[in-house]
Amino acid sequence: MPGRTPAAKRYAEAVAAIARQENSWEQWRRDLDAVKEVVQNPQLRVLLESPRLAAGQRGALLDQTLGGKVAANTLNLLKVMGRRGRLGLLTDMLVWFDEIADRELGVRRFVVTTAAPLDDDQRARLRQRLGGGDERTLIITERVDPSLIGGLVLQEEDIIRDFSIKTRLE
Repeated sequence: MPGRTPAAKRYAEAVAAIARQENSWEQWRRDLDAVKEVVQNPQLRVLLESPRLAAGQRGALLDQTLGGKVAANTLNLLKVMGRRGRLGLLTDMLVWFDEIADRELGVRRFVVTTAAPLDDDQRARLRQRLGGGDERTLIITERVDPSLIGGLVLQEEDIIRDFSIKTRLE
């Protein structure tokens, strides 16, 4: 399961320590979002993780792909991970960093599953109830599952609250 590798967590914690010290959370988030886009390219990812690619070639490929798009410290992190053969941990490290950054910045993420798409009024009331007025730190991902019949299922991290009609009927 992505996001639970202990080695990846150590890298994420190191990045978080730098972000905390320099108060550069947003810069790291922007840079790591750019890295996510690169990692999603399967051909490039296979090439970067290949043991046949020399460290210097890997560094040059990272420079070519991300140079100018991310800060020097982000590029250095990737090069260090590449030299150590740890670029395979990148996806997990990104998940860990997002969790650490959210906690540090007070961001709360919810997944809301409903039987039908929410309308604007329902969405506003839900945001108000979940956020208690501070909507800047609230991120809601909406999903639709018609089998719920009505109501909603609310998930925040590992906590799931099921208010669906389907569950009440069962």
